[in-house]
Amino acid sequence: MVRKDYVMKDLAGYPFNSKYPPDVSNHDNLYHGYKSDVEETLFYDFAVQGYDLRFTYKGTTYHFLSEADYVAYCDGKYTDEYQRFPDGNTALEQFLIDGKSIIDLIDELEDVEPI
Repeated sequence: MVRKDYVMKDLAGYPFNSKYPPDVSNHDNLYHGYKSDVEETLFYDFAVQGYDLRFTYKGTTYHFLSEADYVAYCDGKYTDEYQRFPDGNTALEQFLIDGKSIIDLIDELEDVEPI
């Protein structure tokens, strides 16, 4: 299994994304320190917890499969893999849509769900 170097543990032992960390000073936040449910889904559920990911951008739905040792952009049935990445953060940074990374498109993504 590939180690995700960005996954660290907080003082209570809970994992978090050290490259894209939540704002721990915001304890009242519904999204565990992230400013939106989209950020929480991308940076925590997908990149740290390893859930598969589905989202829509400009009417097209994208699917990402999370395996123990890689992440893949794939078809809607999660059977055909089109592009592989070593981990969730790398997929968020390097997968391009209209020349922009998923991170650059965060505010424009719709129907973002961990699967």
